[in-house]
Amino acid sequence: MDRETLNEMVKLKFAVRKAGGPEIELAKLAADARYADEILSAVENLPDESLVMLALTLRDKFGLLSAMPVAPVGTPAQVEKKVEERPAQRYMSGARS
Repeated sequence: MDRETLNEMVKLKFAVRKAGGPEIELAKLAADARYADEILSAVENLPDESLVMLALTLRDKFGLLSAMPVAPVGTPAQVEKKVEERPAQRYMSGARS
């Protein structure tokens, strides 16, 4: 782990403590992805914009940001209907169309 990430983790720990958030175990934050996800989610719910930004930065560095699932826009029925509405297209520009 690089020095910049370690500094950000320490900064997060003390800033969250001042804001009245959860106590953070740094070694566990670095080693346990589930614990990191729980803690960073709790920090993101705090009313401090700089803490939320720091939590998102750490989430990205830990590889937890890309692991978050992206839901399709609309309800599942709408998404399925869009897939079904596509008509079968035929190639019509050939010599034997």
